[in-house]
Amino acid sequence: MFFLSKLLGQTVRDVEGKSAGTLEDLVVSLRQKYPHVTALVIKRGNRRLAAPWQTVSSLEESNCLLRAPAADLAERELDDHELLLSGQVLDKQIMDAEGRKVIRVNDVQLARFGRDLRVVAVDVSSGALLRRVGLARVSSRLSKKTRPHLIDWGNVDLQASDAQAVRLTVPHTRLSLLHPADIAEIANELTPEERAAVFEELEHEVAADAIGEMQPAAQATLLAELADDKASELLATMDPDDAADLLADLPKRRAGRLLALMDKDEADEIRELLGYPENSAGGIMTTEFAHVPPEVTAEEAIELLREQEPEVETVYYIYVTDKKERLLGVFSLRDLLMVPGGRRVRDFMTKEPIALPPAAGQAEVAQTIAKYNLLALPVVDENGEIHGIVTIDDAIDLVLPLAWKKRLPRVFR
Repeated sequence: MFFLSKLLGQTVRDVEGKSAGTLEDLVVSLRQKYPHVTALVIKRGNRRLAAPWQTVSSLEESNCLLRAPAADLAERELDDHELLLSGQVLDKQIMDAEGRKVIRVNDVQLARFGRDLRVVAVDVSSGALLRRVGLARVSSRLSKKTRPHLIDWGNVDLQASDAQAVRLTVPHTRLSLLHPADIAEIANELTPEERAAVFEELEHEVAADAIGEMQPAAQATLLAELADDKASELLATMDPDDAADLLADLPKRRAGRLLALMDKDEADEIRELLGYPENSAGGIMTTEFAHVPPEVTAEEAIELLREQEPEVETVYYIYVTDKKERLLGVFSLRDLLMVPGGRRVRDFMTKEPIALPPAAGQAEVAQTIAKYNLLALPVVDENGEIHGIVTIDDAIDLVLPLAWKKRLPRVFR
C-alpha cells in the first residue's frame, strides 16, 4: 500500500541513474472501477514530462527508477478517460452518501495488483493533512486520533460533486516553509489536540507568525492545549501587543503562570500593555519600535537600525529620543537614505511629530492615522516619553473586519 503524498516530490532517476526530474503527479485511467496508473508526471525545469507506466521499473516511497533514458521523455496531453491524482483529486470536496456533509480528499491510497498500481481509496482524515505537509511524525504520535479515515474508491464519485476544489497554496512541502496564513488555514481544520501537536513541531518564529494569523478564539484554544514552557516561548517570540491581546483572553491564573516563565524584560513589556484599556492607544500599541539619539550621524543611525531590526515592528519610521526616552522627532527610512552619511539626525528629523496619549480611544487613533496618512503613530505620555507605536495594521483592525484585513499586503513591514 502507498499513499500518494509519500510518493510525490522524490527524484526520478532514469535507466542510467541520472536525475530525470521530480515526481509531480500520477496519471490514472478511469476505465476500471479502481483506476490504474498510466504515467508519471515528472517536472524538469519548467517542463512537465510524461513517463509511460511501462517505462517505470520501480516506484517506491524511497525511490523511483525508469527503464528508459531521460532524453526519451516528452510532454503529452491527458486522454478523455484520464485524470491527475494530485492535480484533480487531492483537495477535491465530495459529499457523503446522504449528500449532507462535505468532506475533503486529503490523500489517496494506492495498491499493487500484479504489474499495475491502482487507486483503492481516499483518506479524508486530518492525519493525512499532517502527512502531506511533512509532519508524519506528528501524525504518528497522534495515531490513535489521526488514524486514516479511508473511503473505498468504489464509493467515491467525483463527477457527482459540483463543489470547487480548495487547494493548499504550497502543496507537498514542509509546513515550516508555508506562509503563516497557510499554516493557520491548515491548523483551523485540525482538532485542538492535533493543532497543539503541530505547533509543538514548529520553530518559535514560524509558530508565532502563524498564530498571529488565526482567529482570537482559535488562538486561545491553541494556547490552552500547549504546555506552559512551549506557550511561554511562543508568547515571547510574538510581537508584545499580539502577545498581550492573547494573554488577555486566557484565565488570569494561566496568564500569570506564563508571564512568570518569560524573560523579565519581555514580561514587563507585556504587563505594561495589559495595564491599558483594551481599545485604547496604549492597549493596541507595540513597544518595539526603531529609535536613535539625535546626535548620531545618518551613517551611524543606519548601523543602529541594523542592530534593532530583528526586534522592531517596522523600520519605515525611526523615532528620535533622548536619554529619558522623550520623543524629540521622527524621520522616515527614505529620509535617512537620501541625506549625506555625515549629517546629524537632529538636523534632518521632523520635530514635534504627530502623537497621541496612551488613553486615546480607538476611533481617535484610526482617524489620526487616516488624516495624516501615517504608517505608524507614536504613543506619548504627558511627560513626552514615548511608550510605543500603533502601526497601520493595528489601525486597520479597528475599522475593518478581520477577513478583509487579511487580504491587505503588509507594505509597512
